[in-house]
Amino acid sequence: MIKRSLLISCFIFVLFALLDFVFNFISELENLSANYSFLYSLKFMLASMPYDANDFLEGACLLGVMIALGISHQEGNLNVLRSSGESPIKIVLLNAIGPMILVFSYLAANELVFRDIYINAEIEKNLRIDDQSSIQENNEWIKDKNSFINFSDKVGSTIYNVKFLKSDSSNTLYYKMSESANIEEDVIVFDRTMTSYGFNNENTLNYSEPFKFPLGASIPLKDIERLKFSELIFSKNLLQNSSVKKDVLFKSHLEKSFYKKIFQPLSILSLIIFFGSFIFGSLRETSPASRIVLSVIGAFIYKVIQDFSISLAISINYSVLVGVIAPAFMLLISSIFLYKKI
Repeated sequence: MIKRSLLISCFIFVLFALLDFVFNFISELENLSANYSFLYSLKFMLASMPYDANDFLEGACLLGVMIALGISHQEGNLNVLRSSGESPIKIVLLNAIGPMILVFSYLAANELVFRDIYINAEIEKNLRIDDQSSIQENNEWIKDKNSFINFSDKVGSTIYNVKFLKSDSSNTLYYKMSESANIEEDVIVFDRTMTSYGFNNENTLNYSEPFKFPLGASIPLKDIERLKFSELIFSKNLLQNSSVKKDVLFKSHLEKSFYKKIFQPLSILSLIIFFGSFIFGSLRETSPASRIVLSVIGAFIYKVIQDFSISLAISINYSVLVGVIAPAFMLLISSIFLYKKI
């Protein structure tokens, strides 16, 4: 039963990832240009597929268990186990072992390998794409005194597609652009691709510029989900004692990403336990297709409820941890009553 649920979950997970790859690749073809060819587009999508597959992990594991339980029920194995004194919750947990092996294996690989592959591929794409305005359009300018900086990606201490502008109280003095730059304490060091233009005979040949990043400003909100655990913890510690409104909001989004990653296995397990009870309950006579549809709808509703509870916690300045784990505990408590009725 463990092997069956594991193989079915892996098959569904890979199938979902491939379908997502096909549709995303078709959409990605719109970005083709002289520098960003078909092969580079294919390479980017192949590198992105393992990382993007995380969106389908919960659904694949839930469907894997439901299908495995449905097959075991049709074969009569569940009746044999029940007759031998095995409880329904033990049978469901036994089937959950396979998908949980997939969960922990994938999350470890995603943290150690897939995330870095995806980020490096995205950086290469941004460097090759012709329309630079599309790269920068969603990024905010960061200000330090009379200096402004804009970039598309950040990996460690390196930022990419950098635009830097220096001004005085009323005029722009000069601006600089480069493919990448390093952040060294409170100094930005541009690479040798730097180009610059100065106004009023300003000297623009220097490859370094003093610039102090505000707390949290070096990480765009859209990139928080891509941070590793170590980066999330480091960023949280930086903002631990800050009372600035923007820093508090940024910290809440860091905690959201951190706790969702930590408790993702709990969310998956709670879904499996809750919907697994339907195999033994009043829905045992329904077709496997009905159970699959019900599981998909249930997983979608759970996702919506969890996102809502997290957003509500952030908006009322409440604990983000409660917003993340509350839906899972609600499912587990509901499961207790469901299993007692079997």
